[in-house]
Amino acid sequence: MTADETPDIPDSQTIDVNSRRLRALMITGITLPFLLYPFLSLLIIPTGIDYSLKIFISRLLIWAVVGLVFLYARYGEVQNFFLWQEEKYDTAFYIKAIIGVYLLCFAAGFVAHILVLLGLHENNAVFIKAIMAMKKYPTLMWFSAITAGITEEFIFRGYILSRLSVFFKNKHVAVVISALLFAFIHLSYKTYHELLFAFILGMVFGYHYQKYRNIKVLIAVHFLVDIVAFLLFKAPHK
Repeated sequence: MTADETPDIPDSQTIDVNSRRLRALMITGITLPFLLYPFLSLLIIPTGIDYSLKIFISRLLIWAVVGLVFLYARYGEVQNFFLWQEEKYDTAFYIKAIIGVYLLCFAAGFVAHILVLLGLHENNAVFIKAIMAMKKYPTLMWFSAITAGITEEFIFRGYILSRLSVFFKNKHVAVVISALLFAFIHLSYKTYHELLFAFILGMVFGYHYQKYRNIKVLIAVHFLVDIVAFLLFKAPHK
């Protein structure tokens, strides 16, 4: 480069266009899981099959959705799936964090149960049917808990929350929206109790990830919450 030459520096207009383009791509990415899963379910899961097999296939599709979103982040957004770098801690932190977050989840379950104590009686037939199908096949039960723990934390905390934080200066807004989206995917259970529990869980997990930037704790707690619920659940007597 000669003295008269200057490096190619993007002007402010180019930077602004690229920023808006990336933001549009991230908005599309946030909507992808909610579009891909129903589409793949309609395309792949046949009607009239055994309910346990349906649950198994649905869990495989969830893994497929995570893989597709990962590819989208890599080649569409051209950035990492996890925008926040994973922080490392010592063993004591993990033990205390897992216990602490799990206790908060237990408290969230109690708060959600207040709806029942107040006299709200819901038809939770779908929820009962799903759990009983998994209890019938222990391998399916463990696979479902592992799937939920990893994939849901990857999508809702690792992917969605970090991108929402780009759009909102108020950190609380990003956590609330991600928690609402997390509750939304539990609509299939058709109970207010589960929706409230999922929302509070989303808030707890969102704030923890926002502060500590460590998704391993949340994966472990999410798995524990689900597997304990599966193991302890007893169908109501008719």
